Amino acid sequence: MLACEGVACSYGQVQVLFDAGLHVEQGEMVALLGPNGVGKSTLLKVIGGLLAPDAGSVSIQGVDVTRAPTRERIERGLAQVVGQATFGSLTVAENLRVHAYTIDDQAWAREAVDAALTVFPRLHARRDQPASTLSGGERQMLALAKAIVQSPRVLVVDEFSLGLAPVVVGGLLELVRRLNARGTAVLMVEQSVNVALALVDRAYFMEKGRIVACESAPELAAEPERVRALMLGGHAEVTA
Repeated sequence: MLACEGVACSYGQVQVLFDAGLHVEQGEMVALLGPNGVGKSTLLKVIGGLLAPDAGSVSIQGVDVTRAPTRERIERGLAQVVGQATFGSLTVAENLRVHAYTIDDQAWAREAVDAALTVFPRLHARRDQPASTLSGGERQMLALAKAIVQSPRVLVVDEFSLGLAPVVVGGLLELVRRLNARGTAVLMVEQSVNVALALVDRAYFMEKGRIVACESAPELAAEPERVRALMLGGHAEVTA
């Protein structure tokens, strides 16, 4: 569903990604982990078309989209949730309607918005309030609700649990599981290893712009010392 191969990327003269690659199969959930500043969010920008790579390729559902505009990637089924990004001056319902723009059938678009609000009773109760008045957890709910409206084939989530209470994170995790159960492939960047390993099938670890390990979540859960070393930037390199 999603594949990156040999991705190199720079900001000006500073190279950030070096031969980075990963893949997410249909129905799979995968985490991209590592210390801050190693290039995880940069790789997500390349996937979303916000940065052009210097080398390498990105494909969605087997189609090369390396040089395709962001809109085309969305039309091919990609959705990205970045933090708690919302349009603060728009109401909750208006935020969702904006993200239904890829749906040509307007009646279906309205149904998709109503369905997303049904999943989140708290958002339904605030559907006519500006998004700027929502709590952090509610804004994260809204960001995920926008993904429901788009019915993505591939969902990419950046900093899923940042700043949220554990009870809120638990509810959001359940929503992602439900999306995945409907066939959505999931790639998530997450600072909390415990959150990530409770959700995903496999995890990639990144260090200094390179993928240095790829292992199954159950194996990692059984080796906390190895996970700690990988998250702190010390690794025994593993071929994915």
